[in-house]
Amino acid sequence: MKRVHLTVKPLLCLMLLLLSACAVTEPLVLRDPSVNLAWPPPPNPPRISFLRDVKGPVDVLPEKGNLARFMEFVTGEDTTKMVLNTPYGVASNGDSIIYATDIAAGVVHRYDLAKRTVVYITQAGEEPLIRPGGVAVDQDGNVYISDAGSAKVFKFDKNGDFIHELAGQFQRPAGIAINSRGEKFVVDVLAHKLKVFDVHDTFIRNFPRDDTREPLNLPSNVAIGRNDDVYVTDSMNFMVKVFDQSGSYKSSIGEIGDAPGSFARPKGVAVDTDDHIYIVDASHGNFQVFNRDGKLLLFVGRNGAGPGEFSLPSGISIDSKGRIFVADTYNHRIQIFQYMPEGGPR
Repeated sequence: MKRVHLTVKPLLCLMLLLLSACAVTEPLVLRDPSVNLAWPPPPNPPRISFLRDVKGPVDVLPEKGNLARFMEFVTGEDTTKMVLNTPYGVASNGDSIIYATDIAAGVVHRYDLAKRTVVYITQAGEEPLIRPGGVAVDQDGNVYISDAGSAKVFKFDKNGDFIHELAGQFQRPAGIAINSRGEKFVVDVLAHKLKVFDVHDTFIRNFPRDDTREPLNLPSNVAIGRNDDVYVTDSMNFMVKVFDQSGSYKSSIGEIGDAPGSFARPKGVAVDTDDHIYIVDASHGNFQVFNRDGKLLLFVGRNGAGPGEFSLPSGISIDSKGRIFVADTYNHRIQIFQYMPEGGPR
């Protein structure tokens, strides 16, 4: 990760200390009071509501005060310039930090919504990121990032500092998910398989089983359910396939089509705290919500650029608080929603 190293004279250090003592940063307000959107529409009780979007550091950082202007004077850098270009993958640490991979810019954006800070991960050790796509966060806050450009998967600590590369031969790594035992499931698109790594990041097996009756065809994304079932976006079969932890096929969700419950370009997949399955479709410009039996419950969004609308969306992630993060790729933003299991916020 690129860091800024400062060399400041003692007098400037004293000024910085005095300025920082006066600075009070309030957490980012997640709900945009100017927008009131919920799904399904009235008179049905709402189950998902729109909170806000994030397009870059200007939406996260506090308004510039004396401290921010002083830091820019010292470092010569404006931290608000690197906006989201083409966000693809998104993940949360379960608290206040979200990560968004930016495939065209070769950057992973780290937004701390509570502390109102922004960090950019641009390299793994001495190796620059090329096309970062998949991202996942483990229970300790460590971050796993797949890079389709270098065909590698990297591990970083909770501060964004590089730890190591996962040893394994990938053709095109993509989505990543982590189960309750700390095992990492990494999609390898061109191998039509997933690679599984144990809690120590050692490769242990390919997934699903070689004798599966439902092989994958260019898989792209993966999610883990509460019972550790594995949900894989099977792109060229236009569905999400469900496997148990051993890699045995259980069921599928969806089929090719343009009607609700079907897919044209399925992308990200995620599972909420009640084991509902959320599947993004880039062509439909929405995400659809299913129960564990594969029954469609509702869909959210349409093609467009307004709140709750999408332009070729891709990744999706849901944290333990029911907040839904969607990479709205060609609207250059992350949209944030709230799952409401009882018709009200958690």
